[in-house]
Amino acid sequence: MRRAPPTILDVAKLAKVAVGTVSNVLNGKVPVSDSRRRRVQKAIEKLGYTQNVLATGLRRRRTPMVGVCVPHTSVAYFSALVDAFEEVAADRGYKIIQVLTQLDPAQELDRVQALLHYHVAGLILVPSIQPDRTLKALAKAGTPVVIIDRPTGTEIFDEVTFDNRGAMFDVARRLIALGHRRIVLIVQQPKLSTTRLRIRGLKEAVAEAGSSAAAIVVECGPDEITLTSRLAVLLRQDNPPTAFVAANNTIAAWLMRALRSLKVAFPEDVSVMAFGEPEWADLVTPRLSVVRQPTGEIARTAWELLIRRMTDEKLPVRHVELKAEIIMRDSVASNLPRGSGPRITRR
Repeated sequence: MRRAPPTILDVAKLAKVAVGTVSNVLNGKVPVSDSRRRRVQKAIEKLGYTQNVLATGLRRRRTPMVGVCVPHTSVAYFSALVDAFEEVAADRGYKIIQVLTQLDPAQELDRVQALLHYHVAGLILVPSIQPDRTLKALAKAGTPVVIIDRPTGTEIFDEVTFDNRGAMFDVARRLIALGHRRIVLIVQQPKLSTTRLRIRGLKEAVAEAGSSAAAIVVECGPDEITLTSRLAVLLRQDNPPTAFVAANNTIAAWLMRALRSLKVAFPEDVSVMAFGEPEWADLVTPRLSVVRQPTGEIARTAWELLIRRMTDEKLPVRHVELKAEIIMRDSVASNLPRGSGPRITRR
C-alpha cells in the first residue's frame, strides 16, 4: 500500500511546534524565531513534506503564484522579460506561471482565463494585437493586473512601457546625422501599438530632416525568403535605402542573411540596426547596433506596481514609460558618397 504523503500536522508534531508556526514558516508573513524555524525546516526535510499550493490558494482565494502572459519567447526581449520576472518573483516568495499567446487574441483569452481559474495572485500581460476581450475579462475578474511593453490606451490597468516613439526618433536622427536619407523600418506586426509608435517616431525624424529624407516601412512577411524578395525590390531602385532598422532580433537575423544573399555588404553598402539585443549581437561581424530595451527595469517596476495593486486595489492607476538605450556598433557607418549605393543587377 502506498504511504500517504506527510501533512502539515506531521511536520508540526515532529518539530514540536503548533500548526500555525509551521504555516508561518511556509508563508513567511509572520516572524518566527530562528530556533523554531530551524526545527520546522528540519522536519520538512526529514518528512519530505511539500505544500499544496493550489489548495492553500483556494482557501485564501489567491495562490502565491503570478501569471506572466507573453506572445512567445523566440524573441530575445520576451525571453529576457520572463527570466527577469522569475528572478524578482523568487525574491518576493512567489512562483511564476508562464503562458504564451502566439499573438492570437483567442489564444490569449483562453490562456488568461486558465490563469484566472488557478486563482493567481496577479497577472502581468504583454497584450496581443486585439486584446479587448482579454482586457474585459480581466477587468471583470478583478485580479490585479499590470500591462507591460504595449500600451493599451486605457485607464483601467497599471502599465509599464518604454518610449518606442522616442527611441525610434533618436535612432533615425542619428542615422540622418551620418548622412542616411532613406531609412527602412522592417516590421512584423504593423498594427501593434509599439510598431505604430516606432513608425511615428521615424516619420517625425524624417520630417524634421526635410524633403531630402524618406521613411520607408516594410512588412517582413512570414519568413526570410519573403523578406529577401522585398529587399531585393527596394535595393534595385534608382535611389535605394542605405539604413535598415529591424523591429526585433528574429527580423534582424533574417535581414542580415538576406543582405548577404543579395551580395550587399554592411556597413559598407548599408547600415543595420535592431530593436532588442540578442545574445549574438556583439559576437557577429560586424557587431550589431541595437536599441537596448530596459528589460530588467521593466520587470522590477511592473512587479512593484503589481504588489502595490495586490495590496490596495483602489490606488490610482499608474502608467510608467521608461527609456531605452541606443548602442551604436560596427553595423552602422556613415553613408556612402552620392551614387555609390548598393549594387544589385536590375532585372
